[in-house]
Amino acid sequence: MTVTALKYLWKLVPFSIVACAYLLLQFSWSGHWVDSIHPSLPYLLSALLLLVSLIFNRSRLALGAINACLAYAFIQNGMQKPFTEASTQLLFIGTAILFSWHLCLTGFYRERGSISSWGVSRLLLIIGSYLTLWFLVRDGYLDALHPVIESYISTHKHDRAWLGLALLLSQLGSGVLLLVLTLWKRTSTETALLAAWLTGNAIFYDFAVNGISTTLFTALLLALFISLIQSAYDLAFVDALTLLPGRRALDEKMGTLTKHYCIAMVDVDHFKKFNDSYGHDTGDQVLRLVASKIRKVGCGGLAYRYGGEEFAILFPKRSAELVEPALNKLREAISSYQMMLRNKERTPSKKLGEKLRGVVAPRQKNVNITVSIGIAQKQPSHHSAEEVIKDADEALYRAKNTGRNRVVTKAS
Repeated sequence: MTVTALKYLWKLVPFSIVACAYLLLQFSWSGHWVDSIHPSLPYLLSALLLLVSLIFNRSRLALGAINACLAYAFIQNGMQKPFTEASTQLLFIGTAILFSWHLCLTGFYRERGSISSWGVSRLLLIIGSYLTLWFLVRDGYLDALHPVIESYISTHKHDRAWLGLALLLSQLGSGVLLLVLTLWKRTSTETALLAAWLTGNAIFYDFAVNGISTTLFTALLLALFISLIQSAYDLAFVDALTLLPGRRALDEKMGTLTKHYCIAMVDVDHFKKFNDSYGHDTGDQVLRLVASKIRKVGCGGLAYRYGGEEFAILFPKRSAELVEPALNKLREAISSYQMMLRNKERTPSKKLGEKLRGVVAPRQKNVNITVSIGIAQKQPSHHSAEEVIKDADEALYRAKNTGRNRVVTKAS
């Protein structure tokens, strides 16, 4: 199994936890272990997750824990009455909507610290909305709304209740937005939020199943703990700009290698001059472009962001002679790519820009990025991985000093 496949499987662990718990609930013999889960366990896990999330400054996971805790508390304390009662139905519908849309909003939030005005305002929004719903239902202010929605509530033979098309569209809307965010951002937090959305809606759909809320909220909070571990790993080992593993990940990987491997050091040519001329934002685009090409190098190569404009590609169980054609192909793919730079003097006015379109030629510039590459193979004379990297760096400097945009192999 490839490293990429393992990474995707690792990302799917939160889904696997809640999916397995849900599937087990479908068997009749699951009752004995469901009854063994104490109803207070989700509260304890929520508190622990909240504490650890704040320590690691993962405010969005902390909000997810609070959202789950409040939804579970509403189910345990307000929905244990017959579903035919108006208050139960109203609380059910309101909790389902709040739970799903708070998860969706949390997906749009940025990590700006938990103990801050942003963090406190988001926390108050979640707690305030749940408390408002609780008091409105408890004091009967929403009773007038019940006759309006009652005809839309359908109870099937399995006692599954749903608010017809209105609630279905609401829940699907929040779920689709979360799915898009997950595919776009590709971070552990969005994956966990999507798993939480699926878990919550599974609970609301199979609400009459014995012990479903305690079991699935316990599984959900365990899944969020796994997501916290994944997020901490990403912070330590993954480069945020290029999404490639960072230097620490390379050091750990090289410590596990056998005696037969080679490494290539890749450096973007004239990057400082390019950065100074076009700005840091454009420089970041260049690094992301190069990273996307390096990720597809082939020949078993593992790409890493080494630092600055320098990348490393590790080839376990490969010789320098074997990987050199793949690296030349990589170099050519980068140098032949036309990168379009937008005109810095574009008018900020959209209407003025439309008037000038076709009158003033757009000032755009296509630029080519090139890289220099140095290769070194593990030799008996190398006593550590750092010495192999040092030789690859020496080969890289030779590539730069002899004209750039080339691949040079360190002589044995």
